[in-house]
Amino acid sequence: MTVLFVLLTFATFIALDAWHQRRQRVFELAPAKLPLSEAAQAHLEPVWVSGYLVPEGIHYHRGHTWARQIAPDTAVVGLDDFARRLIGPVSRTKLPEPGAWLRSGDHAARLGVGERMAELVSPIEGEVVETNAQLESTPGLASSDPYGRGWLFKIKAPDLARNFGNLFSGTLAHRFFEDAKEKLQLELMALSGSVLADGGEPAADYSRELTDEEWKRLAHEFLLG
Repeated sequence: MTVLFVLLTFATFIALDAWHQRRQRVFELAPAKLPLSEAAQAHLEPVWVSGYLVPEGIHYHRGHTWARQIAPDTAVVGLDDFARRLIGPVSRTKLPEPGAWLRSGDHAARLGVGERMAELVSPIEGEVVETNAQLESTPGLASSDPYGRGWLFKIKAPDLARNFGNLFSGTLAHRFFEDAKEKLQLELMALSGSVLADGGEPAADYSRELTDEEWKRLAHEFLLG
């Protein structure tokens, strides 16, 4: 009996040791959770909708600006691909002053293209805490990299969840861009019928094909209307 007890005890220790080693390997192989900032970056999937770049993980305003959360109470703001193509290559910027309080839909930034000037609205409500200093020397980033280095300003919002609830994201954002393309296509066809053929891809720069008056009207209609 003593020998049997010793053998059973020894077998139990071996089984427990094997279980512990297997459990340790499982934890070692399990992927660590990404930090919040890296996880947010990973969700910016490059998605194309009706020829426009509409990254996931971003909330879009009907005035074609966007907001993306970068901290629990802070978001970064920029213009979307539709606005970029409509406005044209940006040559100068006028951004809000840090400390300014903006409401959703308030005029927030001005982007110059030659002698033309387009106004953009803030997508959310809050206090401007920082502007993109890089745009002072390289304003073209606002149009060449609107979702990245061309961001406009950062805003601290009291309730980001409520703010984002008033914006488009996911499939609603896709539908918003589809409708915007169709509406712009009809506008352009009424003007000349040559800028965007029926079912064609969006132009890289609409501003070159429009007179000053046409550009001003369309910029106001789509960015401020």
